[in-house]
Formats: sequence, structure tokens, C-alpha cells
Amino acid sequence: MDKIFRKQLYKWTYEKIKSNPKKFGGDYSNSLIMYEYLKEFYYDYAIYQLEPKLMSVLSTVSRIKNKLLERNPHFDFRTKYKNNKKKGGL
Repeated sequence: MDKIFRKQLYKWTYEKIKSNPKKFGGDYSNSLIMYEYLKEFYYDYAIYQLEPKLMSVLSTVSRIKNKLLERNPHFDFRTKYKNNKKKGGL
């Protein structure tokens, strides 16, 4: 993945989280943000038309989201693992 595309993914992901932090910054936000990416950029494709390398892009979007939430705690509404992190767990 080239740097320009990765930078575009960061910008898209940040804007998506910023637009609805409770939805895209919550406990189930990984699947929601990946689904949103597919809806926005691949809305007219059938599942069999999608290339396997797209799954790598979706994983990258998920990882970017997690990094952005760590750097922007005011958007982070995850509660599922927060208590475990403080106690040295997950």
C-alpha cells in the first residue's frame, strides 16, 4: 500500500470517527467502520466481484481507527476492554 493511499485512509477514517464518535468509536466500531467503507466505495459491487486484497484495506482501516482512538481519547467510547487495560489485562 503506498503512502498516499494510506494517508487518504487516515483522513477518511478520522473524518468518519469525528462524524459519529459514539458509533465509530464504540465497542463494535471495527465492523461498523469496515462496513461503512464498503458502502461508501463499493456500493455497486456484488460480494463475488470484490478482490481479496480489499480485505487487507479493510483491516488497515480497522487498525487506523484503533490508532486514531488511542491518539484522540475524546472520540473513544469503547468500554469493553477499558477496565482490563487499566488492570494490566488485554
